[in-house]
Amino acid sequence: MGACREPQSAFRPETLSAFDQIFDEVWDELLADGTFRALDTGRTRTRLAQKVLAFASNGWTEIQIKQLLLRAFRNEAARQQRIRRPQLVVDARPKRTTAASVIS
Repeated sequence: MGACREPQSAFRPETLSAFDQIFDEVWDELLADGTFRALDTGRTRTRLAQKVLAFASNGWTEIQIKQLLLRAFRNEAARQQRIRRPQLVVDARPKRTTAASVIS
């Protein structure tokens, strides 16, 4: 069995600096691709920082943290857009022909 990492609650200064870089890279990428149009950017910055610390506390690598953050916020933005956009529902069931519909 592989070694299990214990959750961390304190980080060294160089690690915090790496978190700052991850935050900036993820933020810039999500702004560039328009993800934040569907989200409230004020609260999103705080949530992004909290997620960086949460993922890092559980032993994820820098690359994994960045990928998880991008996926999570893009999924959330897509979900918000689907909620706002009315859905076109198409009834794919075949129409039943009845005697009444043929006569009228």
